[in-house]
Amino acid sequence: MSNERRRSPGRRAADATLAPIDVEDAFVALTDGILLSDRRGKILSANPAAFRILGETKLVGRSFEELLLVSGATMVQDEEGHRVRRAWFPRDDRMGVLDMVSIALGDRGTLHTVRDVTAQAELLRLKEDFLLQVAHELRTPIAALSASLDLLLEDALSMPRDELGSMVSTLRRSALRLEHLVENLLDAGSIEAGTFQVRAIPASVRVSLQEALVFVQPLLDSKHQHLESDLHSDSDRVLADPRRTGQVLSNLIANASRYSPEATTIAVTSVTRGGFVHVTVSDAGPGIPQDEQTRLFQRFFRSREVRDQAGGLGLGLTICRAIVQAHGGEISIDSAPGRGTSVHFTLPKARHLTEEAGAQ
Repeated sequence: MSNERRRSPGRRAADATLAPIDVEDAFVALTDGILLSDRRGKILSANPAAFRILGETKLVGRSFEELLLVSGATMVQDEEGHRVRRAWFPRDDRMGVLDMVSIALGDRGTLHTVRDVTAQAELLRLKEDFLLQVAHELRTPIAALSASLDLLLEDALSMPRDELGSMVSTLRRSALRLEHLVENLLDAGSIEAGTFQVRAIPASVRVSLQEALVFVQPLLDSKHQHLESDLHSDSDRVLADPRRTGQVLSNLIANASRYSPEATTIAVTSVTRGGFVHVTVSDAGPGIPQDEQTRLFQRFFRSREVRDQAGGLGLGLTICRAIVQAHGGEISIDSAPGRGTSVHFTLPKARHLTEEAGAQ
């Protein structure tokens, strides 16, 4: 290495003239709000994100502590030279959340960063709600199992045969419900970990529907609901994982039943278009507001229209989307308040893909 190279500083001389431009560009481009105030608390400079997040049109020259959102914030941490505050503000249908960090720079003033953490706070709220829902969803079948087993333990030998059969059916339904819940929980974990897989083989939509009914028929019966299926023979064979296809149908039918009134009809239909089988599950429920439809496939999310009236973990549609997309299909929702909901998903048609493979 030459002496000239050893004497060279870490930054080239030409770079020094670019440094202020780089810093300024970064300051403007940051999505977090950045403000610098002097020793008296007057704002000297602020990037565009600060105006947007704080909802202010004028910042420079104003007192940072007197800004509306800052003055009403709650202190989270207050150490020497380091303050963390949190503020809440109205935002659409829920409260927005801001985190504000102020770091003292000595004689140069104070550096403030403002970050919109609404999404993170919402996710935390959804997770907390999810844990409560898991406990609630597990409690019902476990209570039924426990009560039935207690009765069997006391009266199994003297119980009439038909009553014994009814008791065993109750045990089986409760066990199947637990299996369904645990399967969804495990699948949600594998989706998050990126290890979710399907095994596609020639399969029947009709057979998958019959297997799905094993899980959901008790739910339909409890609300006196009727399932109508119209599966055309030419749209029955798909190239898909049979168990996963049944899981999609059971999740969608369970959702339709859970959010629909008693004594209503849930329809399952299928048609073939463009080498794919299009399956639709329709219900007569309350419908879903347009502003919520883009969030329906998020983990833990449940529509505010039915959040308090119906159970569920908010995982069903997330799992359905993962299964359908793993097969190369698509899933979508058609809904509006007052006219029910239809969920459409596609799977590759088995014969179509088999013929393509043969042609190659």
